[in-house]
Amino acid sequence: MPCYDAAIIGAGPAGLLCARNAARANLRVALIDSHEDPGAKLSLAGGGRGNITNRIIAENRYISEHPERVRAVLRSFGCEQALDIMRELSLPFEERDFGQMFGLRPAFLVAERLAVQCDDAGVDFYLGSTARDITPPSASSAPAFGRKEERRAVFSLLAGRERIEARRLVTATGSPAFPSVGVNTDMIRLAARWGHSIVPFRPVLTPLVMPQNWPLAGLEGISLNARAGLLREGQELWPDPEGIRPLLFTHRGISGPAALVISCWWREGDELLLDLLPELSVTELLDARESGKMLARNILARHLPARLADALCPEELARRKAAELSRKDRLRLAEAVHRFRIRPAGTEGLKKAEAAAGGVSFDSLSRRLESLVVPGLFFCGEVVDAAGLLGGYNIHWAFASGALVAEALKQSLRAERPSGNRA
Repeated sequence: MPCYDAAIIGAGPAGLLCARNAARANLRVALIDSHEDPGAKLSLAGGGRGNITNRIIAENRYISEHPERVRAVLRSFGCEQALDIMRELSLPFEERDFGQMFGLRPAFLVAERLAVQCDDAGVDFYLGSTARDITPPSASSAPAFGRKEERRAVFSLLAGRERIEARRLVTATGSPAFPSVGVNTDMIRLAARWGHSIVPFRPVLTPLVMPQNWPLAGLEGISLNARAGLLREGQELWPDPEGIRPLLFTHRGISGPAALVISCWWREGDELLLDLLPELSVTELLDARESGKMLARNILARHLPARLADALCPEELARRKAAELSRKDRLRLAEAVHRFRIRPAGTEGLKKAEAAAGGVSFDSLSRRLESLVVPGLFFCGEVVDAAGLLGGYNIHWAFASGALVAEALKQSLRAERPSGNRA
């Protein structure tokens, strides 16, 4: 029966980097994934190109119940470390808006070349194999490596049909977002049964669905820069650190970066606030001397798509000249444009979500992402309660947490080994 230093479940970016780095530290590593090809979800990132990282790496780009713990993981793994991975993989990249770093080759090559590096480092792959029948060290005891007297507790599991054992177990199985790639949530359920605190998963980076016949219905296809916020229990929230992003109207509601990012904070019952002309002031446009003889609707249509201007401008004001509008009328029109309010009916859910907030809580993890409940069990990637905004943050988190766990594996296993043994 094969016995490994570490068995890693999940061959996404976190699992691949963790396996590569651990194997390069001379650890014997098994990498298990139910897909035949590693990095199935990674191949979809960034429209297939892969938004790998971002120039700005900070905890306010993540949704987590413990942002200070996210900050601690990111502190030792910045943008340049992620770009070094791309350089080593011989994959070119470029910087785009909002500091986003995109690959210039198909994203699947990141996974493919990381897998080659894993293979070169001696990782044993169990692809197309579901990890199951997992027992923790307290329930299994077997000889580890070396002499019989060197007996240590190990994890035991089936990788497909083969029984393997490992001194450490790493869960890098991702989240239930985008289930068409077949993400397995068995490990999160197992973690809960073993006593870990779990933050319930919810969809983020997902389009928002509006009620039927909402005031801006019928505008599908219109795209513009906007600022999105929330009204929650009477309090205005504008949490997106980037502020202005593109917004797209769809036949069911809104999408585009502004909508996807605000979905990270939206909860049922919240009202959505939209500033649909964030770079100009409606009251200043109406007050301008040259606007006096222009119709209110036409003033808006000079700066907004005509159909949107028609929908936003109250009928009783649309055909009046700016000079004829009272101060109250002007403020009313500005409110309609800069603070448009609507309560969404919901989101498109996990089926269309690019990520999921929630996962194994940091309450159950050490700073090295080792379980405080089951010693020797580690978690990395999206299975941990850290979901990034748009901009390369989720892949960056996968790399940062995978690298941290690989270093923790190396240190903990070397501490157990007598000098001279392979570790």
